[in-house]
Amino acid sequence: MLWHKLIVLAILSLVLTQLGAAQSDVLVSGCRNNFSAVAGKCLLANISSNNWFEADRHCRSLGAGLLSLQNQTQLQQVEKWLREKAPWVGDFWTSGNTLGGQKGSYYWQSTGELARYLPWLPNQPQTANGDCLMLLANNYNNSGLLDYGLAIRNCTYIFSPHICEQQQQKYNTRICLKPGSYENAQVLV
Repeated sequence: MLWHKLIVLAILSLVLTQLGAAQSDVLVSGCRNNFSAVAGKCLLANISSNNWFEADRHCRSLGAGLLSLQNQTQLQQVEKWLREKAPWVGDFWTSGNTLGGQKGSYYWQSTGELARYLPWLPNQPQTANGDCLMLLANNYNNSGLLDYGLAIRNCTYIFSPHICEQQQQKYNTRICLKPGSYENAQVLV
């Protein structure tokens, strides 16, 4: 009878150990370094002034690209984030451009996709102004600038801040319990 109890206890211990290990594995998303989670991506505002090429190179050095916009909801979330991070900065380079393509067809450099969502400011687009897209504030109030939209600017001769974006990283978080210690490890998936 004692053997039966020991076998049942051993099997129960194994089952509970496996359940505990399975429940401790959690897949989470997050942003690296100084990036903030905004609109399903990780963003970083850099307020130093660069031309478009220098801004793109800076983002690439961080494992990111310049900002791209897919829809109105995403733009609104970026505007809200900018009011917190850089409330009085009115212009930012995006990854949008016509470089190497046909005038009037804009692509997001960071994704390689045709830019289908283009929230132009009033009196835009003016293709004679350049080949690169800048996010500009169109209005302001006591809490900062707002109503951002796109305008065409010269890529080389205009110096402006920029926004870097990268995809959220997926991590597999595993909690390990050892006698007398606790460890939490995040492993990039």
